[in-house]
Amino acid sequence: MVALTGLGALAAGFGLYEMDAGSTAMGGHVFGSPRNASAVYYNPAGMSGMTGTVFTVGMTVINPRADARVNMAHDTRMNAGWIFAPTFFVTQELPWGFHFGFGGFADFGIASSYNNHWELKHDSTKTMLEGYTLQPVLSYDILDNWSVAAGPRFTFVNFETRQRRDFGFADKLSLAQSMALYGVPVHAAARGRNRLKIQADNEDDIGVGLVVGTQYRLTDKFALGAMYRSRVKTTLKGHASWKGDDFSHHGNDLSETIQLPAQITLGFNWDDALWLDDLHLGASVSWIEWSKMSALRFDVYNPISKKVENNEIKMDWRNTYRAGFGLGYDVTDNWEVMAGYTYDWDPCRNRLGYDHTMLPMGDRHIVTSGLAWTSDDGVWEIAFSYALVIQESRSQRIPDEYYAYNKKVHKMHVHNGYSHIFSFGVTYRF
Repeated sequence: MVALTGLGALAAGFGLYEMDAGSTAMGGHVFGSPRNASAVYYNPAGMSGMTGTVFTVGMTVINPRADARVNMAHDTRMNAGWIFAPTFFVTQELPWGFHFGFGGFADFGIASSYNNHWELKHDSTKTMLEGYTLQPVLSYDILDNWSVAAGPRFTFVNFETRQRRDFGFADKLSLAQSMALYGVPVHAAARGRNRLKIQADNEDDIGVGLVVGTQYRLTDKFALGAMYRSRVKTTLKGHASWKGDDFSHHGNDLSETIQLPAQITLGFNWDDALWLDDLHLGASVSWIEWSKMSALRFDVYNPISKKVENNEIKMDWRNTYRAGFGLGYDVTDNWEVMAGYTYDWDPCRNRLGYDHTMLPMGDRHIVTSGLAWTSDDGVWEIAFSYALVIQESRSQRIPDEYYAYNKKVHKMHVHNGYSHIFSFGVTYRF
C-alpha cells in the first residue's frame, strides 16, 4: 500500500478549486450562475443559460511556500516551485431543453520540496500528487427557470514521494555510547543517504464518481445553485525502491485504495446586486467529506528486517467547510473588475493530537482579484486573476516511528505559509 506524505499542498486537504480565471477572481463563488463553459465544473445545471457552443480554456499556475521549525530549531523553507494546472471546457446547446458539456481539469494536488538534510527528511523531501478529472455532463431545463444536470467523473491520479533515512545510525549510536565509557570516541553522525522513492498511479483502476447539479432562477437577476460531487474510490499501484550507501536496489510493488471526498455546495449569484447597476455578487458555502481520510496504510520493504512490512499513518481528518463571497463590477461595456474572499477550514486536526507533514496545517484566508475583457459582440472573453492564499500558523506533533531509531515525537511549527495563484482564461462563443 502507498503512503501520501509531504508538506505543501495546493489547497485545503488536497483539493483544488481554481478552474477558470474569471470565476477564480470572484473567489470561485459562481455556483448560482457560472460565467462560461466552466459551468461543467462549478455547476453543470448552469449550462442552461448558454446558447450555441461555448469553449473555455485556461491555465492556473500555483506556487506554495511555508516555513517549518522542528523542535525549536532553525526554520526550513518549503518551496514546491511553480505548478501548472491546465483546464478546458466545452458546452453545446441541444434541442428540447438539453445541454451537453465536457471538461478536463486538475481538482486534486499536493506539491512539496525540502532540502535533503532537513530534520524530517525521513518523512518527506519531495512529494507530488496530481489528480486530473474528465467529466461529461448533460443538463435539462425542467422549467424556464429551473434546470438539473448530472454526469460521471473519471479521475486519474499520479503520485510520487521521496524520503531519506539512515539505518546505520542506530548501530553507530549504540557503539558510541558503549565505547564512551572507556574514553574511546566513535563518530556516530547519520549520513542520511538511503533514499526511498515511491511512485504509483491508478491506471489499472480509474476512479469513477458522479456529479449532480441544479439551478433555480428566482428572477432574471437572481439565481440559486446547488452541486454534489460523490466520493471517488480508486486503487493506486506502483513500486517502492531503495537506493543509497547502506541498501541499494531493494524494493517492492505496492497497492493502496484511497477514497477522494464527496462535496456539497450551495450558492447564489445576483446581478445588479443591491439594486446597483453593473454590480455582480456571488456567495457560496461548501462541505467537504475529508473524514474519510482516517488512515493511510502502506507496505514497504524494510532493509533491516528484509521483509515487506505494513505501516499505518493515522490521520483522523475531520469534515470541513469553505465559504466566502465575490464581487464583480462592469467598469465599461467591455471591462469588468472582480474581487473575492474565501475562508478555508483545515481538515487535519485529529483526536490523537498527531499530524503528518502531508499538508500545510492551519486554516486559510484566500483573497482574489481579477480583470476580464469581453468583445463588443460578446464572442470573446479574456480573463486574468491573482489569488493570495494566507495560511494561519499552527504547531503540530509529528511521530517518528517508521524505520526510525529513536521513536521520538517531533514538534513542528508551520508559519509564513502562503501561495501565489495566477490564472489566465479565454472563452469563445459561437
